[in-house]
This record gives sequence, structure tokens and C-alpha cells, in this order.
Amino acid sequence: MDTDIRYLELVRKDLVDAATDEVVRRRQRSHGPRGPRWHRLVAVAAAAVVSAGLVGWFATNGLVGDEAGEAFSASGETGATGATGEQAPTLVPGGAGHNSTLDDESAGLGQEPPIDNLSRVIRSGRLSLVIPADSFEDRFAQAVELASANGGFVETSVTRRRAGTLTVRVPAANFDETLAGLRALGDVTVQRISGQDVTAEYVDLQARLRIEKSRREVLLRLMDQAVSIEQTIRVQNALDDTQLRIEQLQGNIRLLDDRVSLATVEVSLREEGVEVVQDVESASLPNAFERSVAGFVGVIAAVVIGIGYLIPLALIGLVVWFVVSRVRRRHSA
Repeated sequence: MDTDIRYLELVRKDLVDAATDEVVRRRQRSHGPRGPRWHRLVAVAAAAVVSAGLVGWFATNGLVGDEAGEAFSASGETGATGATGEQAPTLVPGGAGHNSTLDDESAGLGQEPPIDNLSRVIRSGRLSLVIPADSFEDRFAQAVELASANGGFVETSVTRRRAGTLTVRVPAANFDETLAGLRALGDVTVQRISGQDVTAEYVDLQARLRIEKSRREVLLRLMDQAVSIEQTIRVQNALDDTQLRIEQLQGNIRLLDDRVSLATVEVSLREEGVEVVQDVESASLPNAFERSVAGFVGVIAAVVIGIGYLIPLALIGLVVWFVVSRVRRRHSA
């Protein structure tokens, strides 16, 4: 009897151990492969993001498709004249007659004859010269005299031991002659000449100035027709805003005229053997923050551009894989 009981206990123990082993094996089968699968998915996603970032970086630097780089560069540009394109508030102190008067005055603006010779170009240049030893003071004085002889002046100047820079403003008509005289002072190591066409901006400012002046005339007539204090105050406020815009436009036009009429030349002189001193921008928290934001945006933009390149390639690869798999199945069948 005891033998039978011990035998049954052994059998029971074996069955429990077998059941425990089976449970462990099932858990391993159900949970074991999931880890590698998730790891593979994460690895594939990381590889895709890195690949997209690399492709986007090459694209934005002109190594993969020049058009994409140009489009990325142009995406951050904004209109130069849109910031001041605010329109004056529409007033109705005299009822519908006021709106009709504004429309009539504005409609006549397009009938003015075009103004000739509106071309405006801002000319500027930069020269780096190496002059003989022990001649810095004489050559620097000659540069100043050359600017005066061509009807210009020295705007700023910075000198240090045996080297210095000066910025001269000369009439645009004497720009080439001034450059030639400055080049003769020494050996030219760097020369950069640029011309910025601001004709469109100048024409836009002139047109907006004419509109504001016409609106001022309308408001002055409305001021004479005002029959109540409320109407007078409203017209006066609009008139003050219009006068402010006129003065701002006139100031912008004068600034453009000054930059166009006087060319700018920046000259750097240094004697032989003197090393070039470069101005180092001091580090600051605002600059660091701006650079970090720019870097973050640049990386995101590169990834997005890279995804734009990779999606068509992935679709092509998927089509090729589907066709090959279908062909293999037919051959195996």
C-alpha cells in the first residue's frame, strides 16, 4: 500500500513538473520573439530617419538636385516691402459719399504718366590690400585723400599697428575711378564688387507715396465738410495716421536715394608680414539660443527633404519586390 502511494506521488510530481515546463515553454514562445521584432522595427525606423537626414543634408547643400536646394533656400524668404503695406482705415463720416470720393481719387492714380529714369542700383565694393613695409601711414593718408578728391568722404576708420580699415562713400559716378585709385596703393588680395538693384522697391515707395498724398487731400476736404465733433475727431485721427505714413515713406525714399547716389567702398590695408586680424563674435546666450533653434530647424528640414527623396525610391523598391515575388511563386507552382 505504501509503495502504491509513493508511486502515485512520484507520478503526480512528474506531471506537475511537466506542466510547469510546458507553461514556461509556451511563455517563451509567445513573448520571446516579440523583443527582437520590436528591436528590428526601432532599428529600421532609426535607419530610415538617419538616411532621410543624410539625403536631405546632401540635397540642401547642392550635392543631390540643385533645384531642391534652391527651393529650400527660397522657402525662408519674405517680401521686402510687405512689412509697411498697411492701409489707412476707411472712414464714413459723411456717409456713402466719403467712400465714393476715395474710390474716385484712387481710380485716377493709375492714369498718371510714367516717370522716366527710375532705375536705382546700390553699388558697393570691398578691397583687401597688402602694402610695402613701413608704408601704412602714407598709404592710409593717400586713401583718405583719394576719397576726398573723388567728391567723397571717410565714413568710418579703424587703425591698429601697421594695419587698418576704412569705409569711404563716394558719388556713384566716381565709383570705378575710386576703385582704380585704391587698387594702385598695393597688391590686391581680395576684391568684391556688388550692385543691388532696388528699382522695384523705389517704384513701390513712390506709388504708395502718391496714394497716401491723394488720401490726405481727400481727408482734408472731408475735414472741411465735417458737421459734428465726432466726425471731426475721426477725420483728424485718420489724417494724422496718413501724415505719419507719408513721412515714413519719404524717409525710406531719401534713404534709398542716399545709398544709390553714394557708393560704398571698404578698404583693408596691412603691411607685408602682418597677419590678418579677424573680429571674433563674442558668445552670448541669445546668440546661442538662436543658433540652437536654427540648427534644430535645419535638421528637421533636412529630414523632411530626405523623406521626400526616399518615398519614391521606397515605392519603386516595393513594386520591384512584388513583381519578383509573383514571378517566383509562378515558377514554384
